[in-house]
Amino acid sequence: MKLYAQIGHQLGDKVTRAMDEGLLDGAIFSPKDLQPVTIRERVAAMTKDYPQADVLLDPQFYASLFADAPSTNVGKLAEWAYFRSYRKSQLEIGATVDKILREYFEETRSLAVTAVVAPNIYVSESLDSREGVIAKNFIRQARAIYDDVGDDRPLIATVAICREALQDRREFDEFLNDITILEKPPDGFYIIIGGRAAEVPSEFFHTDVLANWMLLNLCLKVNGYEVINGYADILSPFLGMAGADAGATGWFSNLRMFSMDRFVPSGGGRQPVYRYLSKRLLNRITFYEKDAIAAFLPDILNGLPHDADYSPEPDRTTETLQSWEALRSLMDDLVSGDPVNDIAECRTAIELAEQAYADISAYGIPLDARSRNDHLFPLREALRQFEERAQL
Repeated sequence: MKLYAQIGHQLGDKVTRAMDEGLLDGAIFSPKDLQPVTIRERVAAMTKDYPQADVLLDPQFYASLFADAPSTNVGKLAEWAYFRSYRKSQLEIGATVDKILREYFEETRSLAVTAVVAPNIYVSESLDSREGVIAKNFIRQARAIYDDVGDDRPLIATVAICREALQDRREFDEFLNDITILEKPPDGFYIIIGGRAAEVPSEFFHTDVLANWMLLNLCLKVNGYEVINGYADILSPFLGMAGADAGATGWFSNLRMFSMDRFVPSGGGRQPVYRYLSKRLLNRITFYEKDAIAAFLPDILNGLPHDADYSPEPDRTTETLQSWEALRSLMDDLVSGDPVNDIAECRTAIELAEQAYADISAYGIPLDARSRNDHLFPLREALRQFEERAQL
C-alpha cells in the first residue's frame, strides 16, 4: 500500500525529506494553498527528482458550490481558469458538466502530474439528492471528455461525500452500484470522506461510516479500479486492508481529516501541541504524554529512527516525518494484500491498543482528550461489520 503526502500551505522541505527517506510514495497538491505557477514548478521538480513517485492534483472543485458565500475562502483556487462559483441548478445540466470537465482537462494537460484527478462536487447531505445525481454525472461523463481532450495518463474520478451520507446503507448501496457499473469508466477513484469539523476526530470514528468507507474501497478494488483515499491518515491501513491502493495525510489536522471548514477563514490561535504517533495506540499522543507513558509502558514507542527527534520535543517538520514514518510502518505491518490475513492483523492491532490503554488507565496516567481511546470501539465494530458484509 502507498502513502501520499496531502499537501497544504507551509510546505517547506517536509515532502522532499520524506521522499529521500523512503517514507512517501507520492503527493497530492492543493490548488487552494499554492499559486498555479508554484504548483507547476513543484510538480515538475517532483516528477523529475523522484521519477517513481505518484504526483497528483486535487482539483478541489467541490468548493465551487460555496465559493460565493462570504464565509468561504477559496484561496489560490480563484487563480485557476476552471474554477468558478456554480449553483446546483446549473450543474444539473449535462452540458455544463461537460464544459467544466473539458476546461479542467485542457488547463491541466501541461501539468506534469502522473495521473489526472477529475473534478467533482461535494455531496454534503444525502447520496439520494440533487448533489448525489450531479456527482454521479461528473463521474459518468469524465471519461468521454478526457478521451476527447486526448490525454493518455490514467484518469481518476473524485468521490467526495460527507460522513452522514455513508450512514444510510440503502442509499450507499445504490450509489456504489451506480459508480461501479459505468459504460465509460475511469481508471480509478480518489475518495474523500468529510466531517463537520476536522478538529474533532470522533466525526470520523463512527461505526457505520468506517464500515461503509472500507466497503467502498473493497467494491471499487474488486471491480478493477485503483483506489486512493485522501485525508485518510491513521485509517489508511484499515482501508488498505479493504483493498485501497493508497492513503494520504498531511501535517495539519485539516490535512489529515477532511471538512469543508478547510475553506473557512482561519481565526488564528495558538500552535497545537507537538504530538507523537504511536503504532501501539493507533493514535497520536502529546510529546510529554509519550515520555510519561513510556516510563511504564515502553511498547508505546515505535522503535523507529524519528523517535530520536523527541528529546524532549521535535520541530514541526520532524514531527511530520515521525508521523509519516509511523504510518508507513503500520501500513507495512497490517497490509499484505491478503484480505483474510489483513483483517486478522487489524483486529490484533486494535486489541493491543485496547490493552495498552487499559494499562495506561491502571497506572493512573492522565491523557489529553485527543489522546484517549475513543477511536477504538467504533474501529473494532466497523471491522466486524465490514467482515460480515464483505463475507471475508
